Order: sequence, then C-alpha cells, then structure tokens
Amino acid sequence: MSDRRITILSTASLPMESIKNIPASVDIQMIPFIEIIQRPGVELMPVVTAYGSEKLNVIFTSAHAVKFVSGWLKQKPDWTIYCIRNETRMAVLNRFGPGVTCKFAGNALLLSKLMISEGVKKALFFCGDQRLDILPDNLKSNGIDLNELIVYDTRLKPVKLKEPPEIILFFSPTAVRSFFSMNEISSGTTVMAMGTTTAAALKKYTEHPVIISPEADKSYVFNMALDYAASHPII
Repeated sequence: MSDRRITILSTASLPMESIKNIPASVDIQMIPFIEIIQRPGVELMPVVTAYGSEKLNVIFTSAHAVKFVSGWLKQKPDWTIYCIRNETRMAVLNRFGPGVTCKFAGNALLLSKLMISEGVKKALFFCGDQRLDILPDNLKSNGIDLNELIVYDTRLKPVKLKEPPEIILFFSPTAVRSFFSMNEISSGTTVMAMGTTTAAALKKYTEHPVIISPEADKSYVFNMALDYAASHPII
C-alpha cells in the first residue's frame, strides 16, 4: 500500500471546528480564492437599524451577510428569516438566537419555491454584490416585491498552484472564476462542487467530471472528499 498522502485543496476556508477524524493519509490545503469585504457600516448601519424595527420577511443565502447584518442591529428584530440550510442556517441561529423564526431550504431555488408556496408578498434580501440570479428572479417573476440590500463585496483572489492536488473543492462560481484565471485542472485531479450552480460554472472552464454535493454545506462537501479519498487511495 502506498504511503503517499492525498492532498485535498479547498478553495475557501473550512469550519474545521465541526470536522473530526481526519486521517493521517490526507493533507488539507485551504486557499481562499475569493475575499469577502464588508461594506461600510457608517452607511449601512442606520438602514439596517431601521429595518430592524419593522416586521419583515428577510432572506439570507450567505453566512457572511448574517454576520454583518446582525452586527449592525441594536436589538433583536421581529423578522421571519428565510435562509439556506446548514452553514447559513446555523449562522442565523447563532446570531439571532434559538427563538428566531427561521425557515430554510437546501438551495436558492427551493428556498424561493418555499416562499412562494407560503404566500410571501414582500421580502428583503441581504446579499453580496455577486449574488446569484436564481432566487431573486424566481421571486420577482412570481409577483413577490423584493428589496435587495448589498452588505458585502466579493473580490477575486487568484493564486497560482505549484503542484496539482488530488482533490479540489469549489463552493461558488466566483471562486471557480478566480481559480481558472491562473490555473488548470490536471487529468488526475478529482473535482467536487457545492451545488449545481457551482458545478455549472466549472463546466464553462473544463470538461473534467464534477462530483456535485446535494447539500449546500462546506462540512458535507469536505466529508464527501474524505470518503472519496478513503475509497481511492494513491497507488
């Protein structure tokens, strides 16, 4: 049996506190290919504070937006929060408390369908400047009055790899663009994507097969990679 270590490259930071039992045969590299920049609080804090005093349907599809918005609020809001499950949902529960009204779905499309089925007429979407069109387009086409407030910007942060890893994990179309601006995927590399949208972005740059995670959760994707590494040792 080979004693070579399998390198798993994550193109974003991973919640290592929730990941256990990493085998000695695996080498983890975390290289964020994007940078999240919070927009100035001096401009947004008064706006968010005003929204915090209203009874609203609020949407989060990013844990970053949850962090920034909750930090600007001066009191716990009376919001019904719709979000993507796992990482974003956990951020909502941690930041707004267990008593918050939080409804969730596995991805943006399913979340929009949930809101439509519940008869939501108006909503506020806290998002980044690179937010995807799926959710807002579906809501608007179904007559929902949607207001969007951009609370952070996403910037490309490309890095040139010296050696090709055995497994690469992608979590967003923006990170895909950043990676391929300086790199290619070798024939021996396995590619994994969080969700179909990120997978579709990958197919614009490579014909390499993509393993798609059914869950919008970084820990889930990483555990997929560990399972794959265990069943495909380097020979």
